[in-house]
Amino acid sequence: MSDNRPIFDLNEKSPQQLIQNYQTLPCTANSGASVSYISDDLTQATIKIPFNEQTKNIMGITYGGVMYSATDAVYVTMLWYHLGYDYFVIDKSSSVKYMRPGTSDLTADFHLDLADIELIKQTLEEKRSVTREYLINIVDEQQKTICKITKEVVIRKAK
Repeated sequence: MSDNRPIFDLNEKSPQQLIQNYQTLPCTANSGASVSYISDDLTQATIKIPFNEQTKNIMGITYGGVMYSATDAVYVTMLWYHLGYDYFVIDKSSSVKYMRPGTSDLTADFHLDLADIELIKQTLEEKRSVTREYLINIVDEQQKTICKITKEVVIRKAK
């Protein structure tokens, strides 16, 4: 029987602690990325992807898998922080569109609307699940879009 309990403890409700835990996940730790900003209420976060030997591919540009991996669980983590243990939050699908080669440090900003969190809770009073789509723009140091990732997230009440 599998153990599908969350690997993080939300009891502290500390965004900083949650992000420290997030940064130890293999998807984040192995990408070389780090959280460079987090709002006190965890409605905003910024991920930085350095341009270095760990993040370059054989062509000398930022490896696409690094960009995806660095951003993979951010929205799920942010949503789960706000919704808590009574909800199950999981990625349903993703799409990645590479716009141009990454040849410098990259950043990605994440934003959640607290009003939408309340709407999710209200909707789940009547429906079994709800989906949300989030667009992640990964930009270079000149704010040019390098990659666009669309994440579709499913939220339902935990059983």
